[in-house]
Amino acid sequence: MPRYPSGCLKAQGPAGEHWLLRPLVLAWTILIQPLAQFAWCSLLQVAAILEKMFVLPFLVPAQRSGADESWRGSAEHRTYSRSEGPSTMVSVQTSCCAFQVELELLTEHSEYFRALSASSMRETSEHLVHLEHIPSEIFHSVLEFVFHGEFHLHSEEELLAAIEAGSYLLCRDYLQQCCSSLRGLMGPHSCLRYLQFSRLIACDEMQLVVYQYLSDGLLELASINQTLGSEDREILVRMRERGMPELCMLRKENLGREPPSSDFLCRLPLSGDSWNRGTRLPFKADKWNISVAVLWNYLFVIGGYRQKLKRGSEFRTASFRYNPILDRWDIMAPMIKRRRHFSMAVVGQHIFAIGGWYLDVLLAPDSSTRLYSTVERYDPWADSWSFVASLPLTDFSFSVSLSHDLPLCTACPPYIYVLGSVQRTGEKLVLQYDTRTDIWQELLPTLTRTDVNIPCLYFLGGANPLFLVGGNNEENVVVTFSPASQQWGQPRRMAKCTLAGQGTSMGGSFFMPAPELNAVLEVDLATLSAQSLPPPPRPLSYEALVILWYPLEGSEQGWRECPKMPMTASGSLTQRNPEEE
Repeated sequence: MPRYPSGCLKAQGPAGEHWLLRPLVLAWTILIQPLAQFAWCSLLQVAAILEKMFVLPFLVPAQRSGADESWRGSAEHRTYSRSEGPSTMVSVQTSCCAFQVELELLTEHSEYFRALSASSMRETSEHLVHLEHIPSEIFHSVLEFVFHGEFHLHSEEELLAAIEAGSYLLCRDYLQQCCSSLRGLMGPHSCLRYLQFSRLIACDEMQLVVYQYLSDGLLELASINQTLGSEDREILVRMRERGMPELCMLRKENLGREPPSSDFLCRLPLSGDSWNRGTRLPFKADKWNISVAVLWNYLFVIGGYRQKLKRGSEFRTASFRYNPILDRWDIMAPMIKRRRHFSMAVVGQHIFAIGGWYLDVLLAPDSSTRLYSTVERYDPWADSWSFVASLPLTDFSFSVSLSHDLPLCTACPPYIYVLGSVQRTGEKLVLQYDTRTDIWQELLPTLTRTDVNIPCLYFLGGANPLFLVGGNNEENVVVTFSPASQQWGQPRRMAKCTLAGQGTSMGGSFFMPAPELNAVLEVDLATLSAQSLPPPPRPLSYEALVILWYPLEGSEQGWRECPKMPMTASGSLTQRNPEEE
């Protein structure tokens, strides 16, 4: 048998042919070959579909959704005039298209064109303005806004280019509209890029928008704001006190069943005539004791509350921060010591927790109650507490009282002043703490009982001089102390009224709750005249007063939407990372 190349068979004659191969060849020709061709064609079609779906979009430039590009090919659509009569028309050459525009209306909206029309430059005489560096689609957007009041941009890239063009042309209204649109794109991952871009194009309006975003969330965006320079951070801090100051009141201590409104913050505009209900306390409890402080227009609420369990209850520490601009609560680091009835003072960028006694049960103090001598300092940027120099309590005591925190203190940067009593004689003594050197010292002379009889202490505030407000069975007394000259002033008398809680001061007045009158009093420190503020929305008990700044209604401050921190089933807050929002 002749040999053939491998894989080939030759049909032989009837005597020696391979009769078994004929059916296989016939089957290949009739069935298998057409099926193979069909399968191959199907694979090619599937490949073509996949190419259109996944490959071509990356190769072909995307068309702007909803964008009308008819103006590019029509000179008529690139002509803008509002006047039917004669008007001065100029030709504006942009990156790839020229526009015929009525100059008078442009000068009303653009300081650039206003200055150009008043000049004797060649562009004015030739009625031709060269703006080749401005993209045609961006200038078209400017004209649509100026002549038709329409604002259409289709991407972040276009918006940034529009801001640059609006800043260059000094189109204030158009630039403001662009900045309003930018707010919707602002986020933790884009704000620094926008800030850098605003500085690159020297656009103060855009930089202000970014600053406002960073200021509104100053501590929520702490990791971002810490990368900025100290001058930038100072600007952000100052911007937080824009708007309307309001006197805010919240229940400092709750020991029994109170009306449902007791866990709400109450707000009174300083020029208003009625209280409004504000945010709710960030925990659910029937008993609590908190101290409050305000730093950078944040309200810090620190203390403890009784949390009900399935069996019994337990006392939990409360460490929360409230942002009135965003109307948002956040959890902060707890103090090292568990305290109640302690004082807080703010100096610079730190909060100091001073005194108080152990937070175990919310019972009245007795002879065994001991005051904490330790002092803690809170760093809001690091969200951490640390110990500083303790109170010098060798021959020094504080009168335990439920009418105020222990000890009475006030801040006058860089110092903190604390008022206490000498154990042997009952004299009043002022301690001064220098936050720079971490040193306590006594400021003599003392205030003796012969000088003035004030067994009850209510308020310590002011700067230089300090104002001490107290009382006895017959009258209230105000006495001053000058840290600079270390001299006590002459006592001045006020009408008898029991004050309780945590007061605050602003300008030449201090505000203090008067539970027996069910009123909040405003006392003029110069004349000692007192007036009752509008009736509070609930019966007063042991309240705390602070000043917070809220955005004006309709203002752009506080525009950023921040998700509220959800409550768990137990009533406590769940931690949320604001940078992930």
